[in-house]
Amino acid sequence: MSELAVILDELAHVPDPLASKEVSELIRLIRNAKRIYLSGAGRSGLMIRAFANRLMQLGFTISVVGEISEPHTQPGDLLIINSASGCSMQLLAQAKVAVSNGVKVVIITTDVHSPLAKVADTVVKIAAQSKVSQTTSLQPMGSLFEQMSLLLFDAISLKLMKITGIDETSMRKNHADIE
Repeated sequence: MSELAVILDELAHVPDPLASKEVSELIRLIRNAKRIYLSGAGRSGLMIRAFANRLMQLGFTISVVGEISEPHTQPGDLLIINSASGCSMQLLAQAKVAVSNGVKVVIITTDVHSPLAKVADTVVKIAAQSKVSQTTSLQPMGSLFEQMSLLLFDAISLKLMKITGIDETSMRKNHADIE
């Protein structure tokens, strides 16, 4: 079996989180948020940045935490954190600031009992291998979680397209033109 076939097989065996009530709640929170903040560390952070880009193209007002242009949070805002372990002290500090400012917090994680999960309003579980889990994967460290989170974010984007009636032509108008 090729390496790509192994990866695809592993992804096919991760339970689909899309139909969960937590993902439905995440979609509701996205649609109702004044501004959406997105954060993650390492490769999980790269996946959440891809989601931030897609949400912006869908017309949502977004900010990536840590960017120089990030404004102050307000009640009615939403913070989405992607963290396999849910243990990053930096992300936990961000979540606590958000909560103290009246911001709803959602975490996408493998560990629903993690410190970040305890602070979050909504916890979306991806039952996949991470760098700290005991779940086995032929891929190194957290690759399976990272891949699955990106696929989940793309699936949520498709759901949002359907719900809002925004098509790819409309999204192109929000696509970067100074590249």
